[in-house]
Amino acid sequence: MKGALSSEIQRKLSQEGVAVVPLPDEFVKRDKLKTKACVQYALEEFAANLVLLDTGPAKLMTPFFPLEDLRKVPGFEHARYEDPLSGGIGNSIRFMAMAPKDNKLRVHGVDNLYCAGEKAGPHVGHTEAAVTGTLAGHNAVRGALGMECREISTKTAIGDFISFVNTQTESENGQKQRYTFSGGVYFERMKKLGLYSTNVQEIGQRVKNAGVAGIFSEKLT
Repeated sequence: MKGALSSEIQRKLSQEGVAVVPLPDEFVKRDKLKTKACVQYALEEFAANLVLLDTGPAKLMTPFFPLEDLRKVPGFEHARYEDPLSGGIGNSIRFMAMAPKDNKLRVHGVDNLYCAGEKAGPHVGHTEAAVTGTLAGHNAVRGALGMECREISTKTAIGDFISFVNTQTESENGQKQRYTFSGGVYFERMKKLGLYSTNVQEIGQRVKNAGVAGIFSEKLT
């Protein structure tokens, strides 16, 4: 609850959207970084500090922090957790029901079932959900119309991401990894393959060269 924090932290959140509060040494727990689903945040800075984001409430970027300990941190003496903020109450329990699928995101053994996001594998993040959801939805329509489903070229980051995660999750060790465009195993792979870029023109040309430019805007009927 943002209003339960010190006036200084509230001011920083309102003005900058983020507040970073150094932790006393007794509360620096580096082992908990291993429990984060969002591997891009498993950095030393997230162990040594409390990182808060202004999302309306103050979002605490850590897997867990006991309230009795939190109130010993300067600025958090009267801290309160707000729960629930939506329709339910409880922890974020993830990666419990992933479906085996092909690179077209069609579930093995079912002709008319497609999956995306964390249902399709240990994908982490909004971008990952968006790109797999777009392909799964597109192919669901193509399948319903009796059309050949699409597989995105591995010469693009999206195509390689889907193919790579599929290959990796065939093993138990690969299923324990978390895959995202913004950190960890797959981010390193992107850079190694030359798929990581912030140049829009370069990305556009790569998509065009791969023959997949505009595929989701085509008329299907």
